[in-house]
Amino acid sequence: MDRRNEVPAPAGRGRATWWGWLVWLPVCVALGVLFAWASVEVSTRFSPLIVFPLMVGLILGASLVSLARICQVGHRPTVWTALALSVAAVVVGQHWFSYRQARAAAEHDLAQYQKAQQAFGELVAGRLPAAPSSMGEYLARQADQGRRLETTFGSWTARGPAAWLSWALDGLLILLPAAVMTWMALRRPYCGQCRSWYATRRSGPVHAETARRLIEVLQWPAEDAARATHFRLISCNGGCGTTGLALSCKGRAAAGLPAVAWLDDQRRSQVIAVLDGATAAHEP
Repeated sequence: MDRRNEVPAPAGRGRATWWGWLVWLPVCVALGVLFAWASVEVSTRFSPLIVFPLMVGLILGASLVSLARICQVGHRPTVWTALALSVAAVVVGQHWFSYRQARAAAEHDLAQYQKAQQAFGELVAGRLPAAPSSMGEYLARQADQGRRLETTFGSWTARGPAAWLSWALDGLLILLPAAVMTWMALRRPYCGQCRSWYATRRSGPVHAETARRLIEVLQWPAEDAARATHFRLISCNGGCGTTGLALSCKGRAAAGLPAVAWLDDQRRSQVIAVLDGATAAHEP
């Protein structure tokens, strides 16, 4: 069989479900809010410019992908919507929790000031600034006062438009890695029949004789067998879709092999028979 004439990869797409939109999607948004709170807490101790939002985006993307896999959500628009809403929840939530912290601190300072005035009267002079009444007012004050940015080369203060620009950049740096991880995860096939993501169901090392027999089944050039070192069988949970075989090879052969060879029913049976025979032969 010519490699260009292999069975095409499964093109199944997940369907929209009430579970995905009414349960899984709100859970992802709640996860974004949790990330916002955690990132605000961590940023008081560690928040290097550029690196910190990238880390938040990476962890958020990995969490969303894991949730999609665990809950078997394969409807692409649902997953992308979850990504957009969770990133928005992180970005807006960071400002909201920072605002609530600033407001609580201002109210605490005001209460302490009023107690001092009652105790010492005119000895206590001055007037504390009022606590911000909204998140918008808080951000405007922060922009006017300046946002301190920490870098590996030192720190500097962004004021006015520069502060707003730095917040926008933070949001983009959170979105970028999360979107890349989601895009990479959605490239994996999904079975719309049993509603499950394709995953490795069987794997192991390949011995020389086993590699030779697998290459014969696939009708690939015989020289590929000498470099095959490991195999993976990929399928959906129910086994109702096409099965994929991935062979890891050493040297230049790896560049010539497809990432996954998709098998029809006949070749799948032949491949499984070869692997079962190899397993039985190497059992003690």
